[in-house]
Amino acid sequence: MEIKFKRNINEFKYLVMFDLASKISGVCLWDIVNHAPISTEILKVTGKCELPASELYDLIDNYFDRLNKTGILLEEVLVSFESAPMQAGRFTTAQTLISLGKSHAVLDLYCYRNNIAEYDYVGVAPITTHSYFKKIKELDSKAPVEKEDIHQYVIDTYGLDTKFLDESDAVFLAQTLLECRWDKDITEKIKEIKRHRKTLKAAHAIKSCDEEIARLNELKINK
Repeated sequence: MEIKFKRNINEFKYLVMFDLASKISGVCLWDIVNHAPISTEILKVTGKCELPASELYDLIDNYFDRLNKTGILLEEVLVSFESAPMQAGRFTTAQTLISLGKSHAVLDLYCYRNNIAEYDYVGVAPITTHSYFKKIKELDSKAPVEKEDIHQYVIDTYGLDTKFLDESDAVFLAQTLLECRWDKDITEKIKEIKRHRKTLKAAHAIKSCDEEIARLNELKINK
């Protein structure tokens, strides 16, 4: 279920962020209350199964089962992920897009069937994480951001020397969602409502917009 614009971040204790891929996906368990990563790992699809998507589904199921055994309840968990590219490019073939699309569908299906909350069904775009990284590090807007840069930042900031770059990517994706994307999405939604409000004449319709704006502002992490 998608909770964007619907629920408060304080309703959750943990964020599970996925850096999804067709073969090796990074996962970060993030402590929302203490605002720090708890653990990271990878989910590796071996390809030995006839249907790799089925193997990924089982890996995700095993991950959440292990979380549950540590005392973490699924209703305490919010899930998000890095968004998939929208089109093929220099580093992304059409076949890669198809594989990534399957991986995202598997995660969405698993969460839906198990009633696990997802922030949205789009994910955090790489351009958002890169822009936020440049802001934090005070880099030029045109400066390139490599996986190794994010990996070193995760080590320096959290003392978490992840073995795979996909793990450190998942950590920074989690940080970006909570420190940047969440409030930015709400701000953009409020701007949209305000534009609509200017076209209204009826007092009750204007009041409804004002109430919705107030409700959305209360959902912000940094009020």
